[in-house]
Amino acid sequence: VFALWGGLVLFISLPYLWGDPAGRLSEYWMALADHPAHRFRLLFRGQAVFSAALPWDYVLHWFAISQPLLTLLLGLLGLVALGLAAGGVVRRGAGAGPGAAWGAAELRFGVLLATCFALPLVAFALSRHNTINGWRQFYFLHGPFCLLATFALAWLRGLSVRRLRKEWVGGAACALTAAGLGAAALEMAQIHPNQHLYFNFLADRKTPERLRGRYRMDYWDLMFRQGYEHIMRREPASSINMRGHRNMQILPAAVRSRFTFDPAQDPDFHLSGSGEPSFLLKDPFPPVLHRIKLYNNTMLTVSTPDLSRVDPAVANEYRALHRAATAGEPAARAGGFDVHLHGNRLAWVKKACEPGELWFPFRLRLYPANPDPLPDPLLRKQGGFAISVRGVRFDGKCLGAAQLPDFALTRIRLGQRGMWETEVPL
Repeated sequence: VFALWGGLVLFISLPYLWGDPAGRLSEYWMALADHPAHRFRLLFRGQAVFSAALPWDYVLHWFAISQPLLTLLLGLLGLVALGLAAGGVVRRGAGAGPGAAWGAAELRFGVLLATCFALPLVAFALSRHNTINGWRQFYFLHGPFCLLATFALAWLRGLSVRRLRKEWVGGAACALTAAGLGAAALEMAQIHPNQHLYFNFLADRKTPERLRGRYRMDYWDLMFRQGYEHIMRREPASSINMRGHRNMQILPAAVRSRFTFDPAQDPDFHLSGSGEPSFLLKDPFPPVLHRIKLYNNTMLTVSTPDLSRVDPAVANEYRALHRAATAGEPAARAGGFDVHLHGNRLAWVKKACEPGELWFPFRLRLYPANPDPLPDPLLRKQGGFAISVRGVRFDGKCLGAAQLPDFALTRIRLGQRGMWETEVPL
C-alpha cells in the first residue's frame, strides 16, 4: 500500500510523467546517469572527482560526517535492534526475542523504514547516478533514519542490564538522548546563520583549513549575504561597484540598489566562498579585509583590488612582495603586461593600467611535465589545468602573482578573458 501510494503521489506531483509514466520515468532514470553534471568536479576527501565517477560510498561518507553523533549512533543501533527483533520473529514467532514488546505492526513499520533508508543508498551505489554538492539530494533519508533511532530507544527501555531495572536503563538512555540533541542544537545556534555547514567530530574540525581542503561546503555561496552585509557596513553611504555575484537577490531591493556593475571601473570588493576549491596555493592577492571562519576553516573572505583601501603597512607589504617577484627582465610580454618568473612565483605587472582592467580575473593555465599530479582524469587527458587569480591596483599599476606548484611545468598560459593572453615556456 505504501509503495502504491508513493507511486501515485509521484505521478500526481510530476506532470512530466503524465503523458507516458513508464517510458518517461525510465528516460529520467537513464538521463541521471549521463547528466551534464559529469562536467563538474567535486572536492571529496581532498580529491577532485567528476560527479559521474563518484565512489560508491560518497553519500554514506557525507551522511556519517554531517549528522550529530548521537543521531548517527541511535539510528545504527535502531537498525541492529530491528534486525534482532525481526530475526527473533522468524526463529520463534511473534512475541519472542528483543522485539517482544513490539507487535507485528511495529515490526512491519520498522522494516518499511529500513527499506526506505537503504534502498536509495543501494540504488546509488549500483547505478552511480550523478549527485553533486554533498548529499543534499538525499536529505529525505533523515526522516526514516531518525525514526529508526526511536526503535533503539524502545529497545533500550526494555533492556535489563544485570541488576539494573529496565526503567533505569530506559531513563538513562532518554536522558542521554535529550542531552545529546540539546548539545547539537546549542552548537547549531552558536554557528548560526551557518548551521547548514554543521560537521560532527568524525570530520577533522581542529586542523586549520583541513575541511576546506577536503570538501566543498557552502553550496551556491549562501554565505555571500554576510559578505554583502560587511561591505555595506564598511561603505555605509557610497555606491559599491562589484562584479555580478549570485544570491544578491537575498538582499532587500533597497539594499541591492546600492550595488553597481560597471565593467569600465575596477570592482571595489571581491567575495570568495568555500564553494570555490583551489588545487594550488596562491599568493595573498588581493588583500583580505574580512574573513569568516568556522571549525578553523575560512568559509568566506571579503577582499579588495584597491590597495588604497587597506592599512598602509599591509599595502607596503604587497608592494615589497611584488618588487621581489618582478625583479629582472620579464619572461614574456603581452597586452602591456610584463610577466616575470621568480623562483616558484609567477608575477605580472602593467605600469599604465586603465580603469576596468581588473574587472576580469587573471586566468592561468599550467601544463605539468608529468600529468599524474593533476586532480582528475579529464585534466590529465587535457594535460593542464586552470586557476583564477585576482589582481590589485596601486600607484596607477595593475599587478598580480601566483605561487606555482612544486612539480615541473612545461609551459604556462596567462591572460584575461577576451583581452590578452601570452605563453611562458619553461
